[in-house]
Amino acid sequence: MSVIGVLGAGTVGQTLATGWARAGHEVVLGSRTPDSDRIGAAVAATGARRAATHADAARNADLVVVTVPGDQVDALVGELGTALRDRPVIDTTNVLTSGAPVLHHLDALVDAGAVAFRALHSTGWEQMAQPVFGAQRSDMVYAGPDGPARTTVEAAIADLGFRPIWLGAGPDAVAVADALARLWIHLVFARGWNRRLGLRLLTDTDNPAGAQGEL
Repeated sequence: MSVIGVLGAGTVGQTLATGWARAGHEVVLGSRTPDSDRIGAAVAATGARRAATHADAARNADLVVVTVPGDQVDALVGELGTALRDRPVIDTTNVLTSGAPVLHHLDALVDAGAVAFRALHSTGWEQMAQPVFGAQRSDMVYAGPDGPARTTVEAAIADLGFRPIWLGAGPDAVAVADALARLWIHLVFARGWNRRLGLRLLTDTDNPAGAQGEL
């Protein structure tokens, strides 16, 4: 069991908190108003252990997950001080400004001392709540440095029900991760696909009998 600090108690934050609490993790919901009735209701609804300020939730966590709206991330990081130092942190956020060159906030997290990963950004909350389609698990790509922190991040992704796919470390891997987020956003919002849309990579191992489908 890990302690997971989920910073933000919106739809994405509550969905992830519910999944990790169900998997047996101790979840702390970070909020600017941890004592409010709204956050108290979120704690009860998700099965989180408690609510705390963002800084306290981060400082006491084995894994920190940033789920606040993208335009709030820089201010949030400024409030956290040293709370992210040397901690695995997942950036789930996307910059939604048209023409934005990057979607992520990894640079700000790294500058704050975090071991930063890009994950849980390339799908909607619906798949976070239920990543299985029939007999197939959705894939969740992620990017970030190799090492013990990656093990923590991959296990957390798998505990939600996704099949984790590590893209590697560095800017090129992050760019691929963001490209898949752009694909999901385009299909759903520009092309009108249903939000219940997951991504799955298929190989020959998904067809172990080697059967050839008809064209």
